[in-house]
Amino acid sequence: MMKRMFDSTAVRASAVPTASALRRHRSAVLRWSLAHGHAVDRDSLAVIISVASQARPGEVHLLWTSEQLNALLNEDCSNWCSGRGVRYPDGLTTTITTYLRYLCAHRLFSADSDSMTALKRSVADYEKEQCQRLNEHFNSKGAKARHPTSKQQFLAPVLPLY
Repeated sequence: MMKRMFDSTAVRASAVPTASALRRHRSAVLRWSLAHGHAVDRDSLAVIISVASQARPGEVHLLWTSEQLNALLNEDCSNWCSGRGVRYPDGLTTTITTYLRYLCAHRLFSADSDSMTALKRSVADYEKEQCQRLNEHFNSKGAKARHPTSKQQFLAPVLPLY
């Protein structure tokens, strides 16, 4: 019997009721990203915008700092999803990068926001941490190797032949 990969009864994040200003903003971001060929996930975008606007409900949040972005990625999104019975979206980092590009392209960042480079670096650091956690999990001593190539290989050095 196959194990379910996700809860099919969970509500999609884009279906959670929200303020009309946030829905219009999400629609504008989706239209822009599709027109410019950037990857975006509806549910991820709904989570990002909803979580970011929690401090001022119904208003689009335009002040973005590296610290706030780290908190959003590490804790706030998962707390928001679990609090509303929503499945955690898969493409969160890709979508947040697209969303930051949208804000930058439309010059919507608040004057006190960090630079786009610093924000992208925060997203890249988060992705790196996630990859390291996965690697540690799969390379732990308790994990069973299913294939010989999944084990760490110690190969002899390659010497040039003359």
